[in-house]
Amino acid sequence: MKRILVVLVLLFIAVIGFSQDEHKSVYSGGMLIVQPGYVITENNHQQIKSGNLGIGGILRFYFYEYFTAGIYGGTQKTNYNSANSTSSYINLGYGGPFLGFSHQNGKFRYTISAFVGMGAIKNLHIERQSNNLLSEAYLYKNSTLVLSPIVSLDYALSQRLSLTFQAVCLAAKVHNDRAFYNPALQVGILFNR
Repeated sequence: MKRILVVLVLLFIAVIGFSQDEHKSVYSGGMLIVQPGYVITENNHQQIKSGNLGIGGILRFYFYEYFTAGIYGGTQKTNYNSANSTSSYINLGYGGPFLGFSHQNGKFRYTISAFVGMGAIKNLHIERQSNNLLSEAYLYKNSTLVLSPIVSLDYALSQRLSLTFQAVCLAAKVHNDRAFYNPALQVGILFNR
């Protein structure tokens, strides 16, 4: 965690130092409020394919004319049906740095970047349930490395406020090295400086 903070402080200093045009944005950050997605994975009991929702945030620094770096994170929760329950779920929480390319053209900013960060997956799989009583359930927890491309389009509503649309595909490993994929669309508000 200390390394990430040191890297972010150095990155911020570098961005300020190399910013040559005072009318260009130095950074933008905000909430990714609406994040519909779809999970594809499996556990020891069944394949899981279900829609999900999430929430998160992003902070992007812009330097030179075409580069961006920053931090990105969030959580995606998926409820799914198992054989005898409708209350099973799998949750991915993630966060870390990204690096990429960005270009502003009028009110639009186009960004393509790659995210690599740490995450945690928690899966409560319920095999048998009677009302609120669980008679057979399995809880899986594991830390994992999360990778994702990030493709985004920002539209400037004003000089300080932008609407952002992002497409990501979060990829990780769950218990027993099974693959976890979560493509998602993300809509949010960014504050610019």
